Amino acid sequence: MLNMWRISWRNITQNKKRFFISLLGIILGIAFVTSMLIADKTTNDVFNYYEEMYVANADYWVLSDEHTYSEDVVSSVLTSPIVTETMLALDKQAFFELEGDQSLNQRSVRITGVNDQSSSLLKLPVIEGSLDNEGLVITKAVANLLNKNVGDTIRFTDLGEAKVSAIVEYTQLLASPSNWERAESTSFRIMAPLELLQEWTGMEDKLSYVRFQTTEEGEKLFQSLQEEFRNSNVYVQPVVADDRQSNDIGGLYTFFYLIAGLSMFISGFIVFNMIYTSVMERKKDFAIMKSFGYLQSSVSKLILIEVLLLGLIGTAVGVPIGIWLGDMFMQTLLSVFEFDMVYTLNWKIPALTAVVIGILFPVVSSLFPIYNAGKTSVLLTLKMENQTQSSRSLYIVRAVLGVGLLAFVFIDHPISYLAILASIILLFPLLLLGLSWIFRPIIKISFGYSGSLATQSLTKQLNRNANTAAILAVGIAVILLLSAVIESAPESYENEIRNTYGGDLRVSSEAPWSNQDREKLLSYDAVVTVDPLTEATPITWVTTDGEMRQFSIFAVDEEGPTLFESSNNLYYELAKEPSVILGERAFDEWGGNIGEYIYINTPSGKQQLEVLDVVKTSNYSGYVAFMDENHLNNEFGWANHFDMLLTLNDGYTGEQLRNQLWLDFSTHLSKVETVEDEIKTTTSALTGMNELILIMLVLIIGLASIGTANTLLMNTLERTSEIGTMRALGFTKQQVKKMIIGEGLLIGLSGVIGGIISGVVLLYTTSQSEMLGGFISFQLPLGNIILALIAGVSLSLFASWISSTTASKINIISSLKEG
Repeated sequence: MLNMWRISWRNITQNKKRFFISLLGIILGIAFVTSMLIADKTTNDVFNYYEEMYVANADYWVLSDEHTYSEDVVSSVLTSPIVTETMLALDKQAFFELEGDQSLNQRSVRITGVNDQSSSLLKLPVIEGSLDNEGLVITKAVANLLNKNVGDTIRFTDLGEAKVSAIVEYTQLLASPSNWERAESTSFRIMAPLELLQEWTGMEDKLSYVRFQTTEEGEKLFQSLQEEFRNSNVYVQPVVADDRQSNDIGGLYTFFYLIAGLSMFISGFIVFNMIYTSVMERKKDFAIMKSFGYLQSSVSKLILIEVLLLGLIGTAVGVPIGIWLGDMFMQTLLSVFEFDMVYTLNWKIPALTAVVIGILFPVVSSLFPIYNAGKTSVLLTLKMENQTQSSRSLYIVRAVLGVGLLAFVFIDHPISYLAILASIILLFPLLLLGLSWIFRPIIKISFGYSGSLATQSLTKQLNRNANTAAILAVGIAVILLLSAVIESAPESYENEIRNTYGGDLRVSSEAPWSNQDREKLLSYDAVVTVDPLTEATPITWVTTDGEMRQFSIFAVDEEGPTLFESSNNLYYELAKEPSVILGERAFDEWGGNIGEYIYINTPSGKQQLEVLDVVKTSNYSGYVAFMDENHLNNEFGWANHFDMLLTLNDGYTGEQLRNQLWLDFSTHLSKVETVEDEIKTTTSALTGMNELILIMLVLIIGLASIGTANTLLMNTLERTSEIGTMRALGFTKQQVKKMIIGEGLLIGLSGVIGGIISGVVLLYTTSQSEMLGGFISFQLPLGNIILALIAGVSLSLFASWISSTTASKINIISSLKEG
């Protein structure tokens, strides 16, 4: 008896074109899954890497709500035997002295002076030069923009000059714009020796913060320092690796898994289609095998081995391609962000995961055909011809169930999306029949009599053809929904930012704003109101799982600027006693419920504050808290404000005030940000993501088109006798080709049109969802719809052309003999 593996190999390779097309579907599916898993892991590693780089080996740091303090204040820290290493730092805003015509805002630079550039409490990946504590440290982006190399001199207005001693990779501490346009709203950041900066500024013995590392007894020192600094302008905080205020990338991971899931779904259908059809074709073979003594398990094992062979080959080829795609995807993805990030491709674990998925998912997709093959009845199969067409009653049940599931459009729950997609698949036979009837005149005009036969041929394998078109539709619908979300999100973000930003302009200072400063701001013709904004930052807190996190807490008042969406009654509740309300992302990360208590390390020590509510806000993408102004000043221990929110008269913009503000407050101004800057920063990544969506749309359509080619090829092989008869009656090869191409075109058109309709339904459901709070508006992504139509029709035509070449080569005599 022949080895079962050899028999299985001969069976799946009997029709080489069908084998190749099915294998190609598996390869691409595995490649997409691999690339998305790699992108997920690598992206997570990138942001964890920069988080850890920012934290370095520091355990705690001492800060001030007055920007600077005397070095004598932290003498107990510097001399403590528990402290193993310290790093002293001073921040000062300054201006590059350049020969170009850049504005003051573009030339603004924050200089961080440190006492030891090579400290283990800093992580500066050096590209060129050395950390010698004698010169400036700048990032590669700054070096390129200023055209500076190691040893070159950089001058600062009214301060002095120093040579560049080291050029480093991007770090959060030295994050700087890479072009002059971005420099309009973001200051440059560089590092200098502490003594040099203190000498330049005349701020000898002044520090902005001190980072330090401790022994295992650090918690005791932390508690004692909290007591020591109570009721002073200095406070101590744990150093926490938490960049959620600046990076809101949670949606990226959903995107990765959604694309991977779609790829597996489509590839799984291709495998199922091939194996199921193969089983149906070989019913008589299985019956004969069982009549000679083969067991049910032996027949099922034979099909299982065929599936395993496909999975093993597809995985062996698809995973390396997926690793390459993952690298290309990461390059494209990180180019969306504003800073020049570096990454190391994390491919080993994702590749192993993809190998397991690549072997298992074809088997899971083929469980029904495998079981069906083993259950083949000997007597019934030998007596009856194969019946591949579904009964009318099955279509009726399918239609009724599909209409029933479609009612989930009106139910606001995540499960509704799965129900809607399931209803689309169930209703597709009706949609395919309807669209073929609508397009019949066009197909007939384009392809002649072959077109008429094409519309008739669709009904012979209606179930299979409808499922093929439905898979294409599901892929298009999901991608169009993502595209619509990304296109409408910037407008929604803009509305949310304008409603909760608090003004038209946010002006930040290194020193607390005085009443004289406020009066001067009010004297501008463009300014209507000036509201102080008190932000306590950085403040650490604890999740319900005991994890340490870090965010900002804003002071709010009913008469002050609007920083979140809520009723006035919430201000009244906040004023009763010390308590907080959380932004949505902070609330989700905290993990508790409204009415429970959150533990926060305040400048006055550790406090337990009640969480009164969760609100929508654009500030730090919702990763923030709010507290009554009086309680923040008194019980919390934060007295000063470093920001002012300016509301402008109609006809004035923040851009018109930038240079004037820098001139009038240059001694302590650190940042001037307009509401338009905030909108642009928030939405820029989304705009870049739309390009990735377009690429994914074409790739998903291409993968689904492989399924179309596979289906048409199987249809053609099953109709060998019929096509041979047509040829014998006078049909030419070209007419046969046109008939197959017409079928493929109808399937492709149905898939694209069904996908667009489904996408609209999903978008409507999303826009009406109360869970999203009206964040997504109902607007169609016309550009992507046109691309889907063009790509879907083009790739379907190509797929049908591949199958038509097989049909045109059918030998008339041999096909008639087989029939």
